[in-house]
Amino acid sequence: MLIICLLALIGCLLVYAYKQYQRTNQSLREIRPNETVDAAILIRELSGDIHQLESWQGKGVLAVRGIVKSIDSSNRNVYILMGDTSQPTSIRFSMDGQWTDYTLIHSGMSVTLKGMLNGYNKDQTGLLGDEIIFNRGVWMQQPDK
Repeated sequence: MLIICLLALIGCLLVYAYKQYQRTNQSLREIRPNETVDAAILIRELSGDIHQLESWQGKGVLAVRGIVKSIDSSNRNVYILMGDTSQPTSIRFSMDGQWTDYTLIHSGMSVTLKGMLNGYNKDQTGLLGDEIIFNRGVWMQQPDK
């Protein structure tokens, strides 16, 4: 009887481990953002006090409105940089790979992107500017047809 219980327990653990291994992230396309913020405000708050990062990360999915500085699609990943072109600090969105509507976005365009705040890269040289990093980015605002 003890052997049967152990085998059943091991079987349940194996099924659970397999399901966790096969699990994928839910797309942010259909998820409502917990908060919407202007890019300039987010840059100002995080550049002034890096300790604000944890409170912003705790808000979950964020939507950011701002101007596109540049788009980098030189490799398999697509990165969209947002912010004021006169300032070196920017917000970098690593776009979700399953969506290709980013091809309609261009520099200088006002967009709203949502994603998960992942971190902050401080520019140690003072030449390139700081980066606020979002991953799993998706475009909320679609162009008028």
